[in-house]
Amino acid sequence: MTLDSFRDELMHGRGLSPHTVKAYTAQMEDYVARGGSFHGGFTTESIREYLMERASENIAPRTVARMVSCFRTFSRWFVETGHSSTDPASLIKPPGMPGNLPGFLGVNEVRSVLNSYDLSNTKGIRNRAVVELLYGAGVRASEASSVLLRDTNIHSGIIKVMGKGRRERIIPLPAGTSSFLDKWITCRHEFISDNDPGSLFVSVRGRKLDPRDIRRIVSSGVSMAARAAGATPHTFRHSFATHLMNAGADIRTVQELLGHAGIGTTQIYTHLTTEKLKGVYMKTHPRGKK
Repeated sequence: MTLDSFRDELMHGRGLSPHTVKAYTAQMEDYVARGGSFHGGFTTESIREYLMERASENIAPRTVARMVSCFRTFSRWFVETGHSSTDPASLIKPPGMPGNLPGFLGVNEVRSVLNSYDLSNTKGIRNRAVVELLYGAGVRASEASSVLLRDTNIHSGIIKVMGKGRRERIIPLPAGTSSFLDKWITCRHEFISDNDPGSLFVSVRGRKLDPRDIRRIVSSGVSMAARAAGATPHTFRHSFATHLMNAGADIRTVQELLGHAGIGTTQIYTHLTTEKLKGVYMKTHPRGKK
């Protein structure tokens, strides 16, 4: 019953995605399956013992960090609903993360992917418009697939997106992105038959594109641009943020554009720009050269 109530809170109370709800619920179910308890035995020590056991299985620190995040969410909810007077997970700290920074593409690499799509047909125009939106607005694949046609205002150069936690945000569109979205919207009707799903992007049979479709569209462009090997939809989101920061954008502005709930998530991009500055210094400053 406890996990059922937690699942309902995540899904209906907080509006999290089914994927996130499933992951959080599975995490807490695993805790119980390994001997954990929510009544009397849900303590800081029991959580630490569980995390130490899982860490001993050689799972990545990033995975352990996600587990800690899940426990913190559950623990806060446990207190808020009156199941406990203390928050045992509040004392648990995530492991130190390795210095791997998110991958991103250079401007020319992004351009090579964008230019790979065949604009002589409607499908190619749609595919180009999809990737233009991923990079031009920094949206997630799930957000791009869910954008509604009525929420796309080419004339005003803005688009409305529903992000994680059902947080809505308005994003300005660069002129180049607006231009290709306009081209796509002009010929979108060619893919619509009887029922229009109302989504901005549709398949050749007129159904709403899903995130897997978005990934395939990106993959097809990346396969034609060798310098962008390995890029995913999220790579274009990282590239969007990195290029803005490199050009001097304020971190709070980037946070709003990305839809991050807290600035801590956005701060990874300050590391990226710092690395760039260090690289320039080492190459150009007399004291930076070996």
